[in-house]
Amino acid sequence: MTLHRAVGCDTDGCIALYVAAPQLGADAALYAAQRAGWEVRAGGLATRCPCCARGGLPVLERGECPVCSGSTFATAEGDRCHHCGHVLPAPPGWDEDADEDQTHTTAR
Repeated sequence: MTLHRAVGCDTDGCIALYVAAPQLGADAALYAAQRAGWEVRAGGLATRCPCCARGGLPVLERGECPVCSGSTFATAEGDRCHHCGHVLPAPPGWDEDADEDQTHTTAR
């Protein structure tokens, strides 16, 4: 089992989590979180996710976002995080309309 370092948001009620690459140490994980938009103060003793750092609502629901672990929704550009706004690019050739069920027909 591979261990990962993680950075959590210190805002009350926020469950944001930045999971760093497994090979990173504690200082490198904090630096990677900072590069992803996290606010790290006092040498890592205080951390806030990108959403809380800009005064937004805290992350209340976990999902697939690699920056804050928040929930995402599908857009034409890819999956966008509800909380921090990060976009996971859509895979090449992905068509938003192709995901919809095309088998509905109207009986006459």
